[in-house]
Amino acid sequence: MDTSRIVAALQGGLGRKLAALTMVGLLVGLAAFAFALFQGAFTTTAKVLVDAPRSGLVLDPDAKVKVRGVEIGRVAEINLRDDGAQILLEVDPEQLKLVPSNAGVDIRSTTVFGAKYVNFVVPEQPSSSSLKPGSTVAATAVTVEFNTLFQHLSDVLAQVEPEKLNATLTALGTALQGRGDKFGDLLVRSDQYLRELNPYLPTLQQDLDKTAEVTNIYADAAGALLRTVDNATVTAKTLAESQAELDNVLVNVIGLSDTTGSVLRENETQLVTALDLLRPTTSLLFQYAPALSCVINGLGPLMPVAEEMFGGMMPGVGMYTNFMYGDKPYTYPEDLPRVNATGGPHCDGVVNRVPESHANYVVTDTNQGAPYTPRTGSPEYNSAPKVFQLLLEGLPGVTR
Repeated sequence: MDTSRIVAALQGGLGRKLAALTMVGLLVGLAAFAFALFQGAFTTTAKVLVDAPRSGLVLDPDAKVKVRGVEIGRVAEINLRDDGAQILLEVDPEQLKLVPSNAGVDIRSTTVFGAKYVNFVVPEQPSSSSLKPGSTVAATAVTVEFNTLFQHLSDVLAQVEPEKLNATLTALGTALQGRGDKFGDLLVRSDQYLRELNPYLPTLQQDLDKTAEVTNIYADAAGALLRTVDNATVTAKTLAESQAELDNVLVNVIGLSDTTGSVLRENETQLVTALDLLRPTTSLLFQYAPALSCVINGLGPLMPVAEEMFGGMMPGVGMYTNFMYGDKPYTYPEDLPRVNATGGPHCDGVVNRVPESHANYVVTDTNQGAPYTPRTGSPEYNSAPKVFQLLLEGLPGVTR
């Protein structure tokens, strides 16, 4: 065989193999590119975290994320924890602007047995700002699956004994047999009562809250209340032991009240009259109470001096005195008294007087007549009116 032909044949076979490998590589690359493109590997997404009490049985990665029924992203990852679940969402940044910052999240299912999706709940008054990437939103509700209800029902039925359940249902059926109308009437009346009671539920709630507060107050004062009850028990025991003495006291009080009643009934008019007569005097004493108290307290320290003057040191009154000529006889109108003082009682500087101080002096227009002036000349005789003149002619200057 010719060598050149052999080499050409080998080169032709190697080229076909390289072409086949290149085509396979291109197909694999296109498939990988399509898969990555389908998975959103070349799409920029915003991360949002959702804290939920649970994720549900049929919420899986790649589940849809919606707002107002529009799909805006997918579930990227679900992390289960002891206190709930944390769900990582990948959302289109442009679509995330449709979600307000105060939006909530609930996890819903498309059908009764369908898969779940994450739904952003827009409140009635949405915020003017949109949800930011990296935010964490709390899920308010997670739809309960039918299989979960079946599981709970199965757990309950597993704890119930069939024969006891049968006996209970039989007894219930026997009790309701022939009483359908009464039972229906009871339900209707109960519905009416509940409808009438429903408007007062807020008031009832407030009353219950206030009752709780009052109960807390009584709970805090329970110790003092118990001590009061103990003291009352001791007092009651003492009264029971002293019953005879208490009876004697009550009998004496009854006798005293009878005697007092008779005395008051007999002297009712005189007592009322005496009180009426005392009213002006007590009113005047009340008006001058400050001055009277001041005078009494001021005279107290002077009592030793008064005792020395009036019998304290000698059997008589010790004083310096002398005889003086008498005043001129009364003349009218020079000797008329003047009473023009106002201002009430005053008591300044009498009690607890401060040394080197002077009490305020009240200037008043009062006098017993003309100021007294001692006689310096010889006495006048027969200057006063005679008795017969006073009897027949009257007081000079008054009756004539």
